[in-house]
Amino acid sequence: MILEKESEIRVLRVFYDEPFDYFSVAEISQKAKISRNWIYKVIDKFEKSGILMKSGKKYKLNFSNVFCKRLKLLFDSDYLNSMNEDVKMDVFNMANKMLFEINPQSIVLVGSVAAQKMKKGSDIDFLVIGGNREKVPMFVNVNIILLSCREFKERYAKGDDFVISALVFGKIIHDDTTFIKFFESPLPIFSEELIQEKIRYCEKLEDRVYALLKTDVDEARNELLYLALQAARIILLRNRIVPKTKHDIAPQVSEFDRELAKILRKLLREEKVKTEEVLDYTKICMQTARSV
Repeated sequence: MILEKESEIRVLRVFYDEPFDYFSVAEISQKAKISRNWIYKVIDKFEKSGILMKSGKKYKLNFSNVFCKRLKLLFDSDYLNSMNEDVKMDVFNMANKMLFEINPQSIVLVGSVAAQKMKKGSDIDFLVIGGNREKVPMFVNVNIILLSCREFKERYAKGDDFVISALVFGKIIHDDTTFIKFFESPLPIFSEELIQEKIRYCEKLEDRVYALLKTDVDEARNELLYLALQAARIILLRNRIVPKTKHDIAPQVSEFDRELAKILRKLLREEKVKTEEVLDYTKICMQTARSV
């Protein structure tokens, strides 16, 4: 048998949590909380079975091996079944409705629910690949991002952060192998084209913030939050880091820009922001977005 001990499952979970990363024996030992001597034995077994691939002194899952693909589906199913009962019922009911009505190739749970960051009032987000775009069902507080197979491949090729985030953090609900086959290749490098697109989007958000300040400061603050999140994503992309959910981005970006991280935390806490602060924060966000 490939899996005989609970400790072996713990080792595989280390790789599952970060499926595109390579880990040294020391890193695996630390994350799995298992002695290095035992890790060496497990790694040797998995490498001989073709479950792991090696680069230098580090290892990662070999998704060319069908076992690894099934392992991903198994762990994702385990996560989905462990969700809050009400959320789980909603997710599966919506997924079944999408399967019946639009017949997609893949349905992937993404966003805060998939990343165990769901808070009261959080939306439920799905990536759907393929299917009839005209028949996408409507749900309250649910975002369904439907991409054709071609659109998904194109966005993957240029390192689109939503697509990459879906691959890294998403939980597969349904897949005919369209989605999971992308695990066989390394993640693409985020392209400069993508970053420039985000800068242009920031410029549009900047205009909206200034326009809203004349009529609705609270709405301007909401647009400022979107602007700050986009600026933070640009920083992370430039540093080859996959942005997580909006609640994780402030800690992620604090290593590179503490001022922007501070702004994000304040906006995410929905603290009152004065007009002067909105203006100052907008300038800071745009300076950050445009900086090289």
